[in-house]
Amino acid sequence: MKLSDKIQILNNKPNTVRHFAMLVLSGFIFLTSCKTLQVEKPRESYLPSSLEPALSEFPLQIEIDVKKLESTVNKSLQGLLYEGNQLNNQDLSVKVWKSSDFRFTVNNNVIEYKVPLKVWSRFGWKMEKFGLSVGDHYEANGNIALSYKTTINIDKNWKLVAKTTPNGYQWIETPRISVAGVNVPVTPIANIAMSQSSGLITKEIDKALADMVDLKKYAAMAWTMAQQPVQVSEENNLWVKITPKDIYMTPFSTSGNKLTVGMSLSGLVESFMGAKPATPKQAALPAFKMRPTAPQQFNVNLAADATFEKISELARAQLLNKTFKDGKRSVTITGLNLYGSEGRAIVELDVTGSVKGRIYFSGNLQYNPEKMAVEITNPEFDLKTKNALLKSADWLLHGFILNKLSPYLTYPVKEDLENLKIEANKMLAGYSVYDGVSLVGSLNTITVEKVDLVPGAVRLSANVKGNVVLKVDELKF
Repeated sequence: MKLSDKIQILNNKPNTVRHFAMLVLSGFIFLTSCKTLQVEKPRESYLPSSLEPALSEFPLQIEIDVKKLESTVNKSLQGLLYEGNQLNNQDLSVKVWKSSDFRFTVNNNVIEYKVPLKVWSRFGWKMEKFGLSVGDHYEANGNIALSYKTTINIDKNWKLVAKTTPNGYQWIETPRISVAGVNVPVTPIANIAMSQSSGLITKEIDKALADMVDLKKYAAMAWTMAQQPVQVSEENNLWVKITPKDIYMTPFSTSGNKLTVGMSLSGLVESFMGAKPATPKQAALPAFKMRPTAPQQFNVNLAADATFEKISELARAQLLNKTFKDGKRSVTITGLNLYGSEGRAIVELDVTGSVKGRIYFSGNLQYNPEKMAVEITNPEFDLKTKNALLKSADWLLHGFILNKLSPYLTYPVKEDLENLKIEANKMLAGYSVYDGVSLVGSLNTITVEKVDLVPGAVRLSANVKGNVVLKVDELKF
């Protein structure tokens, strides 16, 4: 029987009966118009989430103080440098002293300098005339500056080697004697001074460089220490581990009085959240490879977790007790929670109004780079929620509530990303790797690569880039 027929019959009844019956019918209409839903909760589950290792390249910055090198060589070359007699099968003796300290001029791997020398010579003079042999010995003193060019390279055994070549000479004070008609052999004297001094100078520069910088030691130390997992955040239990692949040598460079040895490491950088990752078997230091430039782009993939509770709390602040109307029908949000199921975000809503109970809908998680926010897109009701609504409130299936909820399904992550960068930069603000060796630099760009659902949180997988060097603070002499 139709409801209109029931009302018509009641109108024909006595007043008391009619009033009672109308009251009961009104209650029935109210109860049937406000549906209470009983929907089974979608199963909570999560897909595997992992961070891909990122290839990074960063230099090992070893600086040589040219002034210290200069001082070391000057100290080693003191006093009489050379003494020789009967030179060039002639009655010629020469003594050479360093007259004053010399100064280096450095351009990349080339050192140029002039060595000021004091030269004493004794030579014999003889003449045959009228059957008689006439001769004598003369002494002459002079000052000469020998020019050199030393090129520094690295051999396959990681040794700094110097190749020194003479670059001419200049008499500061030419040797003279006062006896008329006697010529001082200045050219042979200069050649002897240069040939005998060059070997000494080359030897001392080679020795000074070898004593100053043990390249293989620093390279092996950097290679080994890079493989040790480093905790960069105690709060988030975040670890970073580098698996080095290659080591490169690059051309020397100079800045002021600093000569920088060009070296760089390349390797895979991984980050881990939770327990300290196991230290792998140490890879041996390989032979270096040459390359034209030293990259300084550090590249790491890091993860930041925004908890479901934190996201839900923000959504509740905007949606709790908010009413959405569609004509005479409406629903009010009284509760909200978030979790994951099979790779999709599940939103659990408690509602009252024209529909009462708990409903579920799911959506895809996406990162919006313009808003720097995580959004739930393409929302749709869970299958079991759909079936329940079809029986009692199919008007909700027409997009009424989902369309109105969509603008609120956004979580800004700018603060989370900034905190992630801050944590990484804390590590790089002079992180001591070894006594006298530290990581120095800063990470400047951060890009979200993907968004995953993990137990209890939305995980942002971000790539962070910056300039980082492994710096040797001071070399011992």
